[in-house]
Amino acid sequence: MRSTIRAVLSAIPILILTCSLAGPLGAEVTSQYDKGLAAYNSGDYKAAYNFTLPLANQGDPAAKNLLGMMYELGKGVPQDLARSVIYYRQGAEQGDQYAQYNLAVSFDSGTGVPLNYREAVRWYRRAANQGVSAAQYDLGVMIEQGRGVNKSFQKAADWYQKAARQGHVQAQNNLAWLYEKGQGVERNLVTAYAWFDVAAAQGFESAQQKRDVIKAALSSGDLRKAQAKSAQLKKTVLQPVN
Repeated sequence: MRSTIRAVLSAIPILILTCSLAGPLGAEVTSQYDKGLAAYNSGDYKAAYNFTLPLANQGDPAAKNLLGMMYELGKGVPQDLARSVIYYRQGAEQGDQYAQYNLAVSFDSGTGVPLNYREAVRWYRRAANQGVSAAQYDLGVMIEQGRGVNKSFQKAADWYQKAARQGHVQAQNNLAWLYEKGQGVERNLVTAYAWFDVAAAQGFESAQQKRDVIKAALSSGDLRKAQAKSAQLKKTVLQPVN
């Protein structure tokens, strides 16, 4: 149930948002960061590094996060996992939510830093509190499994709910499982069907299979309720944005 967003981060540039420097040079810095981000997304990693390094040296946390990615993935620079963590930590401590998320994943996977689930939970929580859906999902997984934190299906369900309503398909699937089993939430097959159906609509194959199993167990009246609930969720649930 682990998130794979980090592994395909270059394909999801929305995870790296904007430069946070303010003041008279703010527009110039933002433009330079945008150029670095555009170069990174186009595959011109050397240019991305050249645009981003001066910003990081000036203290911009978003630039530090991008540099951390470059060093972790070996894009435009020799791969250096320890250095990637240094940049993630600097950006995270300055409040960049995506650096916080990437630092959490580093601790969670032992990438460039010793495995430490408690630290992973701490940084997932900070990013989750800033609205990063991937962090909300991963924090839910940690809490559900009791890794680095006390196990609690109820708290896991709360975080899955937050991520699910932002369009995080794995969170939608996990939340549906909890409703089906009655773990952390009151057992409700109508709601389980609805969340499985939402996840299935986003291409999550196992959710489609689970939805169909539950469908066979529902009465005709409950099925109508479940389909109506799903339709309403589809109108309000956003596509993943972070």
